Amino acid sequence: MPTLAVAGAYLHHKTAVEELLRKRLPDWTIVRPGDAAASDACVAVCWDQPRDTWQQLPGLRMVHSIGAGVDSLVRDPGLPDVPICRVIDQAQAQRLTEYALWGTLTFHRGFDIAARNQRELLWQRPANRAAADVVVGVMGLGEIGAHMARALAAQHYRVRGWSRSPRTMDGIETFSGADGLGPFLQATEVLICVLPLTDETEGILSRDLLSRLAPGAKLIHVGRGPHFVEADVLAALESGQLGGLLVDVFPVEPLPVDNALWRHPKVMVTPHMAAVMPMPDVVGQIAENCERLLAGQPLLRMVQRASGY
Repeated sequence: MPTLAVAGAYLHHKTAVEELLRKRLPDWTIVRPGDAAASDACVAVCWDQPRDTWQQLPGLRMVHSIGAGVDSLVRDPGLPDVPICRVIDQAQAQRLTEYALWGTLTFHRGFDIAARNQRELLWQRPANRAAADVVVGVMGLGEIGAHMARALAAQHYRVRGWSRSPRTMDGIETFSGADGLGPFLQATEVLICVLPLTDETEGILSRDLLSRLAPGAKLIHVGRGPHFVEADVLAALESGQLGGLLVDVFPVEPLPVDNALWRHPKVMVTPHMAAVMPMPDVVGQIAENCERLLAGQPLLRMVQRASGY
């Protein structure tokens, strides 16, 4: 009977994952690191796993993330030299696009200001501008970012995009590389970060980048937590360089209750909900790869370690 270990910091998911795996893989033994049978595990299912996880799982043949992100895996120096797989939500681009559209509309139409005014019992109408007059910048033009940019353009926003390598998109002004970043940022009024996390993009939402945005610009962050330099973002909000923030991902999750972002009047915090894949679908993809592993078939959704995704 093959053995699978479930490891990670998302304890509120762990029991649900285990129960679903038992139903989907009835012939497998499901354990946690530290259990007596953990040393027999040939598969580890992980998310933000403790650094000592791998010492307890010497027999691994595959490591599988429960999400699309594998940052905590590929950056773990103790990760064994085995295939890494992830799950891919076919609806993820649409879910993230819906979130970005909501955030853009909120800032464009002043719904964030109206919400603050309600708390202060203030009847004051926010400025009204046409979507065609609002410049929205999408950082990251992969499958998700391109889908997002097209959807925003369909709502008549002036959309521009930035990516590491050159891209061409009908109706969207595109920029690329280090030389293109400054011109991309200069006129952007609503910046949406949907970048992957790499060594080059870690900490990119910093004082230097924010200072190059149009004064009073708004930031929507749905990329990865480590993109975000919290102290720099808060300083930009206090100075007025940033006029508002909608943030869904953080360097530390759950966001600590004493974090200043919770209570800042210009900040909307959401609990990593922009694109949540249903757990049965997650487990279905994991189980499929477990079955393929035992059958000696090629694994699906494998991660390229060098690129980090």
